[in-house]
Amino acid sequence: MNLRPVFLTVSFLAIIAISCKKTVHFPASAPADYFLPLQAGKFAIYRLDSLNFYYYGQLDTVTSYLAKDSVESSFVDGAGNTAWYVTRYLSDTTGSGWYPTETYTVTPSQQRLEMTEDNLRFIKLAFPISQGSSWTGNTYLPYGPYQDFFDFSDDSHLTLGSWNYTYQSVNKPYTVGSQSFDSTVTVLQENDSINVPILDLQSFASRTYWSETYAKHVGLVYRHTEMWEYQPPTPDGTQSGYKIGFQMTMQLISHN
Repeated sequence: MNLRPVFLTVSFLAIIAISCKKTVHFPASAPADYFLPLQAGKFAIYRLDSLNFYYYGQLDTVTSYLAKDSVESSFVDGAGNTAWYVTRYLSDTTGSGWYPTETYTVTPSQQRLEMTEDNLRFIKLAFPISQGSSWTGNTYLPYGPYQDFFDFSDDSHLTLGSWNYTYQSVNKPYTVGSQSFDSTVTVLQENDSINVPILDLQSFASRTYWSETYAKHVGLVYRHTEMWEYQPPTPDGTQSGYKIGFQMTMQLISHN
């Protein structure tokens, strides 16, 4: 019996099987790879600088804190998915005492990572993680989600559900403070402005900017948010020009 054809056939099938196996199992980064590791006890500490407007926008003040996001525990949500509770603690900039301020939930999957904060649901990261890839990360948000806090009038502050999140600087090194990270991705959520910088104080102005940078196996390392409007003075002079809204920066300072 000539075994050579049989041997060649078996060898050929083995080569196909190995080739197919390599093709199927080429690794690709899942969205959760760029988030805070979802394991009880994991945490990240940030310097948080918040700009707020007081006295009808006549005065702006920067308030600084330390913010600690701590993964507490997991649970199964109503759809049968494993989700995680993450509690945010705040302290003054010395870190002398921490107190909880909110708990948000994180739900990871192979296709996306969702975060629900203050009953607002965001798709923070989505597959594929590639340059220029985009998705509607605020698709679950209602109209005017921040109207309970700010009397916004500009569409970019009301129709957040239409924002297109876009990946930029995929798999690039990034330095924040004294820390350097080999593989990061930046998500630009929105970048829009009207009459900025404000050169005409008699005209309406608006700024909307939201960008987050994530490091692989670390999570959020930098975030900058601006959502504010300038309302010009009334024609009769009874109301001066003023700003409403907020600006916030978060910068990672440590993690475990």
